[in-house]
Amino acid sequence: MGSGYFTRLAAVLAAAALLGAVILKPEAGRRIADAAARFAPDPGARPLRACAAGETPLAGPFAPFDDVLSISPLGAVTAPGEPLPTPYIRINTRRADKGFARRETKALAPARAEIVALERTLRRDADGDAVGQSWTVHFKPCDKITVYYDGLSRIAPEILRRAGGLKSFVELGGPDHIARQTHIPVRAGETIGEGPGFDVGLQDLSQPPAAMARPERYQSNPYDAAAVFDAPPSLIAAITVDDSRARCALDYLPEEIGRKWAAKLGDSWGVRKAEGEDACRTALVDVPGTAQGAWFTDASHNAVTDKISAIALAPDAVEPMRLIFALHGLLKSLTPDMVALPGPLDDERAEAARDFLSFDLGDGRINAPFDKVRPGQIYCYERLRANFVGPKIDGVLLMKLGTAANGAAQMTLEARGDVSRCIDLQEPWRFTGKETIFYR
Repeated sequence: MGSGYFTRLAAVLAAAALLGAVILKPEAGRRIADAAARFAPDPGARPLRACAAGETPLAGPFAPFDDVLSISPLGAVTAPGEPLPTPYIRINTRRADKGFARRETKALAPARAEIVALERTLRRDADGDAVGQSWTVHFKPCDKITVYYDGLSRIAPEILRRAGGLKSFVELGGPDHIARQTHIPVRAGETIGEGPGFDVGLQDLSQPPAAMARPERYQSNPYDAAAVFDAPPSLIAAITVDDSRARCALDYLPEEIGRKWAAKLGDSWGVRKAEGEDACRTALVDVPGTAQGAWFTDASHNAVTDKISAIALAPDAVEPMRLIFALHGLLKSLTPDMVALPGPLDDERAEAARDFLSFDLGDGRINAPFDKVRPGQIYCYERLRANFVGPKIDGVLLMKLGTAANGAAQMTLEARGDVSRCIDLQEPWRFTGKETIFYR
């Protein structure tokens, strides 16, 4: 199902919220009119130009080249709390002068484009105090291409001034997340903001959506329509992204520039270089009918809600012959005492048990590639270790695909610490009652 459907749905929900607010609170009508006027298209704004066939819509670098240590490919699944798999590349900067801190770098407009929206999110500590901010900038170089920068720590003062200042922003669910629809033309190479690295996402609306098992799971829903009646549909459309059409932004640069930047594809500290001809990877790795891809803790609801968590089973984005269980601590049977560390290292064991697990490919029912796993049979995984270089797991993992009562695909996982190798399990392999069920 394409992005047009979701954009229209968001517009309908927002419109319904607006009308409901007027009915319940007639005095809200003036506020709504004020918000609509505030976000009306600029009188001088022109329709976006059509994307020309065969053109490279991006023209230049995302940041000063010498500031960039590496570029994380699309599809990474290792970081807790991130979309799975990540639908963007990450610009990792070099170290600062001291320690392991990242270097601050400028975020440069990648093309002659229009900034169509700005977002700011405040970060708070455990006590609720604001400890930082993160900016997201949405561009459109032409009508079918959307680009966003995410994770900027500062926005350029001139860009903020041209947007009308913070007073012109509206809240999206609360004061910590605010946004503004804009029509700000920028030149390729113009400074947009700064940060110690940032993410670059690109969606090509001219391309068919990726074949995902549950495409609605990936649709970004940036606000609660019932609570945010000041946000007009046009703003919601401007900040909503369709991850099913995520593409590697490097592929949309001129060939010579893209090749230069692709040489930096690798892990976050530039230690491992990305392998393969398609080193930037595809962002979405769901393979319907198999174990490969993202799985969720709820059988029906959209994964972007706060109460839904996700895991992923996928090839490593840098070394595709190495596979990853990105379980993020959601597999309760994987306990710290299975982590093979010597001595009294309880904290380290607990941390390792919450980390992602990696392993080398096997064949048959042992260490099977995730895209070869089929429903109805139990598979076993051994010789696992925490992350890529962490301690080994003293146990095995059992997996079986099936179908939930509501028809959704489900996956049963259990870590077994009573054996160290799959061959030592008594046949037929079975779960012991400590398994966890995940869903597509």
